[in-house]
Amino acid sequence: MENIKIIEETILTYTSAWNETERSAVLEKIKKCWAAEGTYTDKLTDTITGQDALADLIVGSYAQMGPRTFKVLGEPATHHQSGRFNWLAIRPEGYPVPGTDYFEFDDENRITRIVGFF
Repeated sequence: MENIKIIEETILTYTSAWNETERSAVLEKIKKCWAAEGTYTDKLTDTITGQDALADLIVGSYAQMGPRTFKVLGEPATHHQSGRFNWLAIRPEGYPVPGTDYFEFDDENRITRIVGFF
């Protein structure tokens, strides 16, 4: 059975990486929570693989979305090394963007896959 507190910390570290603007800061956080060959996809992004690709996506997302702050809404729901969590992207101008991420994680509690919905 998963330790929900460790998974929650993993998700908070991952989400906080989306609040960084410098690639080095993003990558530092990603390396703490993301498996080396982890994958990410959402409705705007084809599947990408790896920590560097994810860091590039996060930094590049500022061109699409502009400044924002991501917040996790509640505790992740998990079972069998998979789960989901709700988040909110708060922007200085415009409406907040709600979303849900489905994720999978390995035995070291590192994210191996995220599929984002917003």
